[in-house]
Amino acid sequence: GFESAVVEVVFGEDGVVHKVDGMRPDEGAVVEGEVDWEKRYRIMRMHTGLHVLAATMVEKTGALITGNNVSYDSGRVDFSLETFDRELMEEVVAETNRRLAQSREVKTYYMEREQVLNTPGMVKLAGRLPPNIPILRIVEITGLDIQADGGPHVKNTSEVGSMIITKLENKGKTNRRMYFTVIP
Repeated sequence: GFESAVVEVVFGEDGVVHKVDGMRPDEGAVVEGEVDWEKRYRIMRMHTGLHVLAATMVEKTGALITGNNVSYDSGRVDFSLETFDRELMEEVVAETNRRLAQSREVKTYYMEREQVLNTPGMVKLAGRLPPNIPILRIVEITGLDIQADGGPHVKNTSEVGSMIITKLENKGKTNRRMYFTVIP
């Protein structure tokens, strides 16, 4: 046998594909996988935190979320805002941290695609919703956010910890970017 690290997981027409660094097993081979729990749990915390941050920003400003990314070390979220206001960004993160500490349950369940598309506010990034998936996974942060989402999440917002801004950027006329991480 041999070991290879999974470096990317993609969802394609043929289902889930794991891209590996190193030797590849033969197609159809039975393999055994092991999850790096510390890394995965941190990404879960970052992802749930991102949802609460984005929901808070939308509620406070009406801004659109134009992009985002989460990794082990950091996350970023892009907002469509007319003005670049550092004080506003800090207020949003402070409110996000208050909401995280409220121990809101994070639920996941599945819904028919048509029902999701006909529910206002449920699809936040419609252009990224794969067209060939009839049943969608829904993530609901009780009393705060509900949307179609396939990412990893914690079960309760209190698991996230606190979010801090690591960098702010003005990315153009109406695009503001916030980099963040979670502590501890």
